[in-house]
Amino acid sequence: MRHKLLALVTGIILLGTFVMPAYGVYVAQPPKTKATQLTLDSLPECTNLFQCNATFRVGDTVTFTGLLTDKDGKFIPDVTVNIYRFEATEMPLLTSATTDIDGTFKTTWEAQFIEKKTVGETFKQQLTQVVTLFAKFEGDETYTASQSGKMIITVKIIDMITIVATDKTLYRQGDTALIFVNFVEADFDGRHVDYGDFIDPDDMRVTYDGTAVAELSKKKTGSYTYVTPPLTVGHHQLLINPTKDGYNNRVGFVTVQVSGFFGK
Repeated sequence: MRHKLLALVTGIILLGTFVMPAYGVYVAQPPKTKATQLTLDSLPECTNLFQCNATFRVGDTVTFTGLLTDKDGKFIPDVTVNIYRFEATEMPLLTSATTDIDGTFKTTWEAQFIEKKTVGETFKQQLTQVVTLFAKFEGDETYTASQSGKMIITVKIIDMITIVATDKTLYRQGDTALIFVNFVEADFDGRHVDYGDFIDPDDMRVTYDGTAVAELSKKKTGSYTYVTPPLTVGHHQLLINPTKDGYNNRVGFVTVQVSGFFGK
């Protein structure tokens, strides 16, 4: 009887040590994430294979495309890919896209200066800016983060030329001068100028002999006129300082010469 009781107690103890650890040490393990590969396609405007070095004007539309796959080459759909500007201290976000069913993505960015430099008293203005770009997938519970190679582009401002002319070269006292003012876009590459369309400035400051002029008379896009008050002997000047976002704004002026030799 004593042996049976001892065997029963021993069996209970052994059963306890066998069953309990099966529940006590189980810890759920998160699934392993899969490695990914992100490719940013070369732009049609690129001038070389390695860095791109494409040039865009402020306001141009830049189209980015690429592909996101896992390590086995399988497409990764419905995730976000961001396009960043590479800087030493921060990575400003330029645009984003969602991958399609085949892992491809497409998005656009309007070329602009990321941070404009202050225009000084000498009217100097930043004309070009080199921008280093890359695409990045931030990763999620299933896939690891990945980043494309870097791409370098240049964003440039074009000129807005102010052309000012008078209806005559010499005036008499008491005459009024009709002054023509035109604003034209122009692309200057350091050697020659390519003139474009007539354009309207966003704003302009106009003075005649140092006194502010309320407004010029608009005839059509980019073309304006101004009629002076009756002229006195000497020299008079009309100064136009236009501004337009995305353009290097050039001041225009004309001097009106009034002779007293033919005075009335």
